[in-house]
Amino acid sequence: MIEIRTQEDLIPVEILGALSKQQLTGLARVLAELARGEWIRLGSQDPSSRRNEYIRSIQQPRVGAGTAVISLVGSVANLLEHGDSGGEDLRDTLLGPGVPPVPRGERGKHEAQDGGYYRAIPFRHGTPGTTGKIVGAEMGVPYSKQMGQEAAKRLGKEVYGQAKKLKAYGTPNAKPEDVRLPAGLAGKLKDHHKTDIFAGMIREEQTYEKATQSQYFTFRTISTHVWTGRGLGRRRAPATVGWKTPQIRARNYAQQVARYIEEIAPEMARQMLEVQP
Repeated sequence: MIEIRTQEDLIPVEILGALSKQQLTGLARVLAELARGEWIRLGSQDPSSRRNEYIRSIQQPRVGAGTAVISLVGSVANLLEHGDSGGEDLRDTLLGPGVPPVPRGERGKHEAQDGGYYRAIPFRHGTPGTTGKIVGAEMGVPYSKQMGQEAAKRLGKEVYGQAKKLKAYGTPNAKPEDVRLPAGLAGKLKDHHKTDIFAGMIREEQTYEKATQSQYFTFRTISTHVWTGRGLGRRRAPATVGWKTPQIRARNYAQQVARYIEEIAPEMARQMLEVQP
């Protein structure tokens, strides 16, 4: 949240005393609009695939008597803004004792036949050009750091070209290769991954009043136990690798915007004083 108060800590005393309450409120409104614009500019340059969600979370200013407030809403946006130390084991969150198992066929925590629990986690993939919409990361974008933005965009278009040819998931008598993307369209995104993030992607059709739209998903399984060893030594053991929340670097964009407003506020106040009748 950014709070703008047109008082002595922001406006020189000699100018502050010469402006009316109405002018101070108008000044707060102008500064708030400039602050929001700068905040959006900073967010748009963020390398995270969540930057569009962050930008959407920057609210319109709420203006009062000589004050204005701009809020940042949403858990994802605030995680980016303030950061997180990471390291939380999602197995405890999604498969812990506080989570009840569900019957087969339903989404949720399931009991494995050989002990332990597992759960299928859906990941939605946005198609090229879905910037600003409420979907998952655009295809290819997660590889931007690994191969560069332009190459990642090309990869996304190639993957989408294959994905949109898939038969809709649930099509009767469809072969597995006709409804799921094969592995190998991209490299592994992280060392602990078993394959690329597009392997097994399906296309689901959603029918609305006037049109049918496609959505693209992959599913990954989180388990409390994994198989280790080979041959006669093969056994089930508690899972410890992967599924940890990552460390998130604090962006502190709000602090940068606050400093920006401190720099421009005196000059904006002087300009308002010069144009008053």
